[in-house]
Amino acid sequence: MRMNNYLSVCMFQLKLELDCNSEEEFLIETADALKQLEECFGILAKYQPDVAMFPEMAYIERFDETYQKLSMERIIVAGSYYKDGINTTVIFEDGVKHEIPKCYASGAEPMARKITFVSPEEFIKTHLTDHEFWVKGKKIYILNCMEYYHAAYYIARNPELKDKLFGIFAICSNSNTRVFEEETLCIHNHNENLYTFVLNCVSTYQNADYGDGRSYIYGPISIHEKDWLRMEGIECKKSVCHILSLTTSNAEFVYGKFVFPEYLSRFGRSDSYLNNPRDVIVQDL
Repeated sequence: MRMNNYLSVCMFQLKLELDCNSEEEFLIETADALKQLEECFGILAKYQPDVAMFPEMAYIERFDETYQKLSMERIIVAGSYYKDGINTTVIFEDGVKHEIPKCYASGAEPMARKITFVSPEEFIKTHLTDHEFWVKGKKIYILNCMEYYHAAYYIARNPELKDKLFGIFAICSNSNTRVFEEETLCIHNHNENLYTFVLNCVSTYQNADYGDGRSYIYGPISIHEKDWLRMEGIECKKSVCHILSLTTSNAEFVYGKFVFPEYLSRFGRSDSYLNNPRDVIVQDL
């Protein structure tokens, strides 16, 4: 089996308590949140995925040394936090820490008062290189919530940006994942050789239910593999590009290996058929 033709991904849908004031949103560092992160670190050490993702607002600076160690030969999207009033994505790659200011905000975010809307064209021209990373010779873009909603469609349809593009990875703390998934459906109706990994959290916000979970993965998949996933109890929707969704209100993780799109055969009888995805695990934390 040519496993070098696969990218392994692990997504952690954490259960968090969030709050905000007039200047910033913040994660309440509960004992349960810290316990979840410690369990996630053990899972990362066990499975050693090429890319690991934590939700928006899940980053905790005290774990920087752990993130650095675990990110050797891989990328860890540690989540985000508010830095100088701006939601900032934190990514570790081979022990190096990257901090990327979020360019778009929802009206619920305090930083919406601090930033000016930029067109998707300007975002692609001026900011997109900050979000570009490479794994196993493949390009990925890592976006934070509303960045995905505003810009992913334009990235997915751009002939130059599509070159060597494996997928778009988005972290969220979102109370309306359905709207994001509608955008994702539109994207994959136009680009069937692209992966989308959208990771949300299950959260309370100022003590009220907020983040609705429902993280999901879209990309190239054969009808046979969809049938196998369903039989394993993993939600696989009717859309030809939907791979799986997390559906419970619990903290969960999903791990899997995803074939490079150019190697996918949709015919099980083909000599070149490769199972996609492989080794999928969906479990509670």
